[in-house]
Amino acid sequence: MSPRSLFVAVLGVTLLNGFVSPAVPMVFFMAPIWMPEFAPHTPVAILYGTSLIVSVSTLLISGVPAALFERLTGRQETDQASMLVWLGAAILLTLPGLL
Repeated sequence: MSPRSLFVAVLGVTLLNGFVSPAVPMVFFMAPIWMPEFAPHTPVAILYGTSLIVSVSTLLISGVPAALFERLTGRQETDQASMLVWLGAAILLTLPGLL
C-alpha cells in the first residue's frame, strides 16, 4: 500500500473514533466551554462539533508515535513504515470505543 492510501485509512479510523470514543460524552458536556456564541446550540450541532474535536485529536495524538519513529530511525521522508505506525496508533486509540 502506498503512504497516501494508508493516510486515507488513518483518516477513516480517526473518523470512526469520533463517533465511538468514550471521550465523546465528556467533550459533549463541555460544549459551553468550546462552542462559540454565534454557532447554533442545538444537540445536533454540538454532536457534530464533538465528533470533529475527538477525530482531530485522535489524528494528532496518533501522529506522535509516527513522528518519534521517524526521528529515531533517521528517516528523511514519510514512508510506508511510518504510516503503518500512525495507523497502528490510531487503531489503538479507537479500540476502547469498539470494545
